[in-house]
Amino acid sequence: MNLEFCWYEVSPFIYTAAGGFFLGRADSLLTILSSALLLTAGGTILFLRRQYALRMREYQQAKPDTRASGDRSSLRSA
Repeated sequence: MNLEFCWYEVSPFIYTAAGGFFLGRADSLLTILSSALLLTAGGTILFLRRQYALRMREYQQAKPDTRASGDRSSLRSA
């Protein structure tokens, strides 16, 4: 499996989990800010992906002859 594709899929969950873990162990302002940044990054990625998927679904419904939105083969390199 392609590592770039793998990282693309799991990165927001890793950011969110790491942010939550470090926020739970935070004892200084720097750790709290870093944790909040990780949580924000993970949430932002998930939010933007959802918005994109919804737009693609609307586009697919408008043009039914195009590829299905669940097909991510264009993200994978040959």
